[in-house]
Amino acid sequence: MLCALRASAFFMKHFICPLCQQAFTSNAQGLACSAGHQFDAAKEGYFNLLPVQHKHSRTPGDAKAQLVARRKFLNAGFFSPLVDSIKTLIPESAQTLLDIGCGEGYFTGAFAQQLKPADVYGIDIAKDGVRLAAKSYPANYAVASSYSLPIVDASMNVITRIYAPSKDEELQRVLAPEGRLIIVTPGQNHLLALRRAIYDNLRPHPEPEAPEGFVALEHHQLQFPLSIPAGELSEAVLQMTPFAWRLSLAQQQALATRGIEDQADFHVSVYVTV
Repeated sequence: MLCALRASAFFMKHFICPLCQQAFTSNAQGLACSAGHQFDAAKEGYFNLLPVQHKHSRTPGDAKAQLVARRKFLNAGFFSPLVDSIKTLIPESAQTLLDIGCGEGYFTGAFAQQLKPADVYGIDIAKDGVRLAAKSYPANYAVASSYSLPIVDASMNVITRIYAPSKDEELQRVLAPEGRLIIVTPGQNHLLALRRAIYDNLRPHPEPEAPEGFVALEHHQLQFPLSIPAGELSEAVLQMTPFAWRLSLAQQQALATRGIEDQADFHVSVYVTV
């Protein structure tokens, strides 16, 4: 166990203490900084680097049921065109990548597989998501806030942010010179049929904008059909999105029984620092 922790800590060399921003060294329990702050490794191999003052609830982030549903849907391959699109935008020379809002790890794992033997990091505020990710997809994971990234300055060649919030200043701080920031947001037609079945008045998704301190290098719109069979996969779509909160149980059962015919629509944008 001791050797495993030391090996894990070595590959997590780009994490810093979330309390004092000092570098970590490894010990028998996990990671420690020079100020004496200690963070023990979880049995799955991730670290909890989310100080209590950065929590806005007892269990922040997506609920476990949402994360399990998301894993079921993603593992069925419905978003593989999105994964493939993002992969084409990641330079083969990248040695470090940070996936912000990694959730249950589907995208992080795909990037880690692509970039072997680079150091790939995934962070999420949801502990249940990070635990699921660490169990299934080899990478360096931490429960952490995207608004206060426990990451070394100018250390990431690539940052990916898929449906996740973040702080512009933190993105600038951790991105390496000439690094790439890849942001994925929903387009106007994303799950349009399902949204029309739920909402009387649809609010348009905002158009992508460059974070402060960045300029757009590339912008792509990716659209593809979604034909989701009746049963557990249609149920998973409803459970992994906010839609479940807007539907009665009878409405959810009706949609799951007949299946979902819809489309995916994403904005995939690449930014570099000014």
